[in-house]
Amino acid sequence: MGSSVLKPNAKIAPERESEALAIRNNMIIELLVNVLDEALVIERHILRERLANLIELADYDEELTETLHGVINKL
Repeated sequence: MGSSVLKPNAKIAPERESEALAIRNNMIIELLVNVLDEALVIERHILRERLANLIELADYDEELTETLHGVINKL
């Protein structure tokens, strides 16, 4: 059940980590609100995949995108 948007080897840029963590947290909150609205159960791997999709759809620079994928992998 893998997805091509997941980047398991993504590296975290230390200078962008706090920014990426804040964005990740906001994305998680947004996804959880959607899940609660839809009364769904979400598994960790699905959460990671949905977050990875949101990252790819966003307009972040390459370094931040890579860092976001790295912090998502820590979930």
